[in-house]
Amino acid sequence: MTESAPHPTDASVPAPAPAPPSSRRGRHGLGASVVGAGTLLANIFGYALFLVLNRELGAEELGAVASLLNLVIIAGVAALSTQLVSAWRVALHRPDAQATAVRTGFIVGLIVTGAVALLTPVIVPLLHLDGPLPVLLVAASMLPTCLIAAVQGSLQGAERFVALGTVYAVASAARTAGGALAAWLGWGVTGVMALTAVASWLLALAVLTLVRSHLGRTMHADVPTQVRRVLSGMAGTSALLVASTIDTPVARHVLSGEDSGSYAVLSLFAKAAFWGPAFLATVLFPHMSRAKGVRPLLVALGGTAAIVAVGVAASAVLSSPLIRIVGGPAYTHLAELVPVFTALGGAWALSQVLVFWGAARGRHIVGYLVWAAVGVATIVVELWRHDSVGQVATTFLIASVVVTLVGIVTSVPRGRPRAPAVHG
Repeated sequence: MTESAPHPTDASVPAPAPAPPSSRRGRHGLGASVVGAGTLLANIFGYALFLVLNRELGAEELGAVASLLNLVIIAGVAALSTQLVSAWRVALHRPDAQATAVRTGFIVGLIVTGAVALLTPVIVPLLHLDGPLPVLLVAASMLPTCLIAAVQGSLQGAERFVALGTVYAVASAARTAGGALAAWLGWGVTGVMALTAVASWLLALAVLTLVRSHLGRTMHADVPTQVRRVLSGMAGTSALLVASTIDTPVARHVLSGEDSGSYAVLSLFAKAAFWGPAFLATVLFPHMSRAKGVRPLLVALGGTAAIVAVGVAASAVLSSPLIRIVGGPAYTHLAELVPVFTALGGAWALSQVLVFWGAARGRHIVGYLVWAAVGVATIVVELWRHDSVGQVATTFLIASVVVTLVGIVTSVPRGRPRAPAVHG
């Protein structure tokens, strides 16, 4: 997202009168509850998928599937940028904002699909795959992923949090059902990715009905797209999707098949800590887009920090039973690493708040910090710290903590608060 002169709303589309403070607080409280519940259910379904995969696949196949599912997220970095740009435009009542969102999601999805397909010959040997089909199936899931993100952005900007929370939960349930069914049927890595892609397409078709009144406008030539802003904003707004997932493919590359499977199991704790508090930044993002002060940032940071602290403490105390539940008896020797992975995800969760705040202000410095830190951590792992699961995890943990601390210093203004940037 690029920055331009402050301009609160388009003159041709007057914003509705602001709601009373008590009404806004009630709406935000309900929104946080619903989106939080949707995020929680999405995480539960995600864990359920890995529980099934862990029991139906061997360590080698589990490592491959985990890397490919993380590749779906990494390749879908444009999806989060699409969601935030769409939410921003809808929150500020820009003309044809929802039609623009869908049109943009479609075009961006095609671009990302082509990019993944072109990179398939490079990805296959890096992930030690037997052939290109699983990666091509990842490419096939990119268009529906970007369309879903566009609709989620429309719901987020319009503060339709009940629908947004429902989409989060149903999306995860659909993908979990597809992947789990393929694993249970013994279809292996390719089958898991195939049914996951099919689930994404079915979900996209269903989710588009939530904005069906705007679909007709998406075909009109006078409806603008935000492709350039989505692509330019990817480095900042979507860095956290890469940061929170890249360690698993890196571990797959540098560790043995058995150790990469162990890393995949432990990464569930990082994902729980990352996605668990995400509802706070999601609910507060429309307010971040309009606010002149830093209160939304401080509320989101404080709430996220509290959730992360509880999570890390609980994972330290309950590490042994937790690893048995998630991975089974074969992984109990990894219990001491559970709080490390929880802290890793928690640090990225705090950074995500800062990235969202920067996106609302048209500033992506924290996103660039994330990219730099992840790049350095990846190089360090590749060259030196790759002898164990713990070495890989602690290297990325240090990177995440550095980003969080530096990001807080650079994001909280010491002078006059910066007004939100406005995009066309």
